[in-house]
Amino acid sequence: MTTLAAPSTRSRRQAIGLGASALAAFGWGFGGIFARLASASGLVLCFYRLWLGAALLSIAVYASGRRLSWSNFRASWLGGVFLAGDMAMFFCAIKLTTVVDVTVIGAVQPALVLIAARPLLGERMGRWDVFWILVAIAGVSAAVIGPGVTSRHELVGDLLAVGSMLSWSAYWLASKHARATQNALEYTAVVTIVAAIALTLIVLVSGQSLARVRAGDWLWISLLAIVPGGAHLLMNWAHRYVDASVSSVIGSSNPVVAAVAAVVILGQPLTAVQVGCGLAGIVAIAIVAARHRQPLESALE
Repeated sequence: MTTLAAPSTRSRRQAIGLGASALAAFGWGFGGIFARLASASGLVLCFYRLWLGAALLSIAVYASGRRLSWSNFRASWLGGVFLAGDMAMFFCAIKLTTVVDVTVIGAVQPALVLIAARPLLGERMGRWDVFWILVAIAGVSAAVIGPGVTSRHELVGDLLAVGSMLSWSAYWLASKHARATQNALEYTAVVTIVAAIALTLIVLVSGQSLARVRAGDWLWISLLAIVPGGAHLLMNWAHRYVDASVSSVIGSSNPVVAAVAAVVILGQPLTAVQVGCGLAGIVAIAIVAARHRQPLESALE
């Protein structure tokens, strides 16, 4: 009975990991929306979002009876540095160009993770996996661009979005590697603390005033810390049970969420072509996830 139950248990845990990845992608889709609704600058917004998230996660760690140690920081600091770079450039890009531009550029991330995951993490991807990943990226990109969609392409904003995507890819791989030895809650808390410290240095060098925050901005800062911040915790938990190349494809569905949220919250239009391409991307993402629903050897904590 034990022998028969073990594969079923591992498969069930991986299925939960795939679901957690999808829920994380959904939460991330609102990051750019909340940032656009806030009046504070990108760096100032990122500063308060990270420190609030660091405080909430630290409280959660100690409330659970756990502790943060120097070994946690030694194993997790690199992810925090990459996260700081990603978030700083993402929030600044959102203020300089459109949510669509930033999310389209970010949709390229799974391709980079796919290329890097094989030599760095030893993950295996078949030809059909590569095909469906490319379909997913194309579908998601077409969904958020769509025919007839116009935007003012700001060179600096687009370059920052590219930098954010590169940092995000590095953070993804660093997190996947660190989760082999680190618990999800402690890891997410540490990377957020490190990212907050790094962002503080960036703000000090930039000379921006941290006092330029309106009362209404605190709602969006709080939502940024809770919704996309909670998504980080979910995905970091899932990293132990889902290949980085697969979870990154699932995560690439967040531009579709962002596009739909932009219609509802920001009043931006969404065409039938965008909807069709978005569904095609989601189907391709589901196929990749289904192809990798195999038992894992890790045990759930």
